[in-house]
Amino acid sequence: GGGSDNAAGAVGSGIVRAGLISDSIGTSGVVFAHSAKPLYDPQGRVHSFCHAVPGKWHLTGVTLSAAGSLKWYFDKFGPTKEILKTFPDIKGYDLLNKQAESVPVGSDGLIFLPYLSGERTPHADPYARGVFFGISYLHEPSHFVRSIMEGVAFSQLDCLSLMRELNIVSDEIVLFGGGAKSSIWRQIIADILNSKIVTLTIEEGPAFGAAIIAGAGCGVFSSVEDGVDKIINKDKGNNP
Repeated sequence: GGGSDNAAGAVGSGIVRAGLISDSIGTSGVVFAHSAKPLYDPQGRVHSFCHAVPGKWHLTGVTLSAAGSLKWYFDKFGPTKEILKTFPDIKGYDLLNKQAESVPVGSDGLIFLPYLSGERTPHADPYARGVFFGISYLHEPSHFVRSIMEGVAFSQLDCLSLMRELNIVSDEIVLFGGGAKSSIWRQIIADILNSKIVTLTIEEGPAFGAAIIAGAGCGVFSSVEDGVDKIINKDKGNNP
């Protein structure tokens, strides 16, 4: 047994049975769906691999610059160290969240394409590049923050839509990764994916999944599924 980082992360988020989907918002964004059998997109826009659950498969769709897009903005255009010193009790990314909360849905027409390092799903184009489209005198820094969050969520919708075409559906999506810590980003993702979003009480993701797999391998659990059932618990939820 064993698995890649994404497969282990899926185990760590409980994606071990049919009808379960996770969405990881880390540097890249990965939509991961469990499948009892291999499924293939004829155009190769999503990836099909063996799961870390023995005898099972999974589909993945990847946004190469998910939370990485927000980090890029924070590093290049975000609050300076001098500004942050005036708010010692507020973390830098909390300021970005507050900015995003102040902007209406749709970012007043500002659209972001998160292709800062090319893109995998659905374009498979290493030369794709990021775009802010629709900039006007109306837009302030807060609009760019929310536009990044919305653009990443729409890119994740590209991934999820392809899985829906292959008849993979779920009543809810488990969200993890650094982006899942943002309440406004969780709500944006729930609205754009039109799915209930849940987080977990444990945030270690791939490392925790690897521990469950090891536990199943050495007999602590009767199976990977058994380990998940005994340990994984849901936490916060956002409805669209």
